[in-house]
Amino acid sequence: MLVHPVMEYATTVWAPHTAPNCNKLEQVQQRAARFTCCKYERTASATSMLNELKWESLETRRNSQRLTMFYRMQHSIVSITTVDYLVPVQPSRSKRSGHDQMYQVPYARIDVFNHSFFPATVRMWNSLPVTVIQSHSIQSFKAGISALHQH
Repeated sequence: MLVHPVMEYATTVWAPHTAPNCNKLEQVQQRAARFTCCKYERTASATSMLNELKWESLETRRNSQRLTMFYRMQHSIVSITTVDYLVPVQPSRSKRSGHDQMYQVPYARIDVFNHSFFPATVRMWNSLPVTVIQSHSIQSFKAGISALHQH
């Protein structure tokens, strides 16, 4: 309750992409799980505790938040439109490889930009199944994403 808001502040626009930085954040959550479960022994499995508490990894949570923001942009729930930043994939190509709301991944010469909001989120968005993309509400969209993470 205290850790997640601090750890996830503004993660829709920033998110660590290097393994060491991602691991450092996950370790904070693992320590929080140990504290919550009152299991401080080195032999106690933090992964088991996270599963017991039904806590998703912070990376999964960040990806869900990014996709949810993108969904909001797609449906004009926020005042940021994808038209200003992204180019749709040609309909003939999107039908063969996915759904009709696919976008070209913005070209990124620099690794930091490659892992920033639009390039990273477009890659995730384009890989979503049609059933999730065509959700009629944020709640059903989030449920669809959550179901994907559980498989």
